[in-house]
Amino acid sequence: MLLAIDTSGATSVAVVDDDGALVASLLDEDVRAHAEHIGPLLETVLERAGRPHVDAVAYGVGPGPFTGLRVGMAAARTAALVLGAIELPVLSHDAVALEALRRGMRPAFAVVADAKRRERFATVYRGLDAAGMPARDGEPAVGPETDLPRVPHVIGAVDAGLLGVVAALRRAHGVPPEAPDARYLRSPDVTIATVRKSVLG
Repeated sequence: MLLAIDTSGATSVAVVDDDGALVASLLDEDVRAHAEHIGPLLETVLERAGRPHVDAVAYGVGPGPFTGLRVGMAAARTAALVLGAIELPVLSHDAVALEALRRGMRPAFAVVADAKRRERFATVYRGLDAAGMPARDGEPAVGPETDLPRVPHVIGAVDAGLLGVVAALRRAHGVPPEAPDARYLRSPDVTIATVRKSVLG
């Protein structure tokens, strides 16, 4: 079994079997409280799945905001360590693209998500590859809405169940997982000062 987690937007968790069939899933749409919800959601989804043997943990690496991604990725890595499972990083937009393609969306198109600061994350897709996985036309980018690719746009929440399907497909076809690095695509909104004023004046 495979446990899937994504917090690039809402908090989405799921359990899928080795063939990519959904076993259980949960979603919390609060985009400001990932840390508060991720633990209980994981506990509940595993309970609903019947406490299966999990040998892989898939997680979304974005693109997405700094805080949300960091929470989900940390939870996934902790879960993998506790469960003795391997880690399978997945580009979050791949899950949205897979759903769009399965519903009949014609390529090329761009998966678009809010990046705050009046900007958008965007990843262009050109269809399905030979393994049935979304094929990207380049890497994700961030910029103002006026700079979005001139192709149809798909806007949707990331479903951890579909993220798990992408991970299962990649694994079944021997495709290496994504690099385990968060795709913030820019500096976080909140930074920690590196220079402190001396209290001695």
